[in-house]
Amino acid sequence: MIDTHCHLNDSQFDNDLDSVINNFFLSGGKALICVGADFSSSMKAKMIAESNDNIYYTIGVHPDDCDTYSQSEMEDLILTKSDKLVAIGEIGLDYFHNKLNKAKQIEVFVSQINLAIKYNLPIVIHCRDAYQDVYNILKEYAPLKIGVVMHCYSGSLEFANQLIKLGVKLSFTGSVTFKNAIKAKEIVQKIPLDTFFFETDAPYLTPEPNRGKRNEPKNVFDTAKYVANLRQIDVKRLIKITDENAKKFFNIKFM
Repeated sequence: MIDTHCHLNDSQFDNDLDSVINNFFLSGGKALICVGADFSSSMKAKMIAESNDNIYYTIGVHPDDCDTYSQSEMEDLILTKSDKLVAIGEIGLDYFHNKLNKAKQIEVFVSQINLAIKYNLPIVIHCRDAYQDVYNILKEYAPLKIGVVMHCYSGSLEFANQLIKLGVKLSFTGSVTFKNAIKAKEIVQKIPLDTFFFETDAPYLTPEPNRGKRNEPKNVFDTAKYVANLRQIDVKRLIKITDENAKKFFNIKFM
């Protein structure tokens, strides 16, 4: 199985990174994507990917760090990429943490979308309390020339269907297992199987019954099992389908 979005570059993994990676592959994992959120974490993601088989990486500046964004720095990261770079992200808008710098967030988001288009890379979007603005921006680029995925989707079913019509994929974390995740449970039961895949967002959003503990990539299986039960589908079949979705989206091949 593929964990399409995790933060092995987070300091929480500094002391046991090798064992966390080994635990994932020993549990049957096939590939990981380590996600950048600013310049330094993007560089660290690249280093981790280059040092390990079947680990890939993304580069990007998260909306919370938009004040640190440099287009030239980002472009340098692209120009010095390895063949394991699979996307630009996570990028996007977050009005939950900061509503005062919306214009700056949008400026940085659009700049990174344009870089992704220039270099033909898909984008991984972080969106919180900003769905309409994200949608309006994406609609300006329709038909989308690159792949787009909404990481850790938490919007409504209606909005999910609007995004899917634009060609956007959705990605789900362990938060779908939370008792209060009513909307997410409905969405993963009703959207087409070819429109989504799974992630952990480790070390965050650990699925039940281990919520509250540090999340690890191996827990992506728990989320898949939970969703398979909701959809009343064989978990192996679900994993096969969603992994194929991810492989096609990120253009990755296992060694």
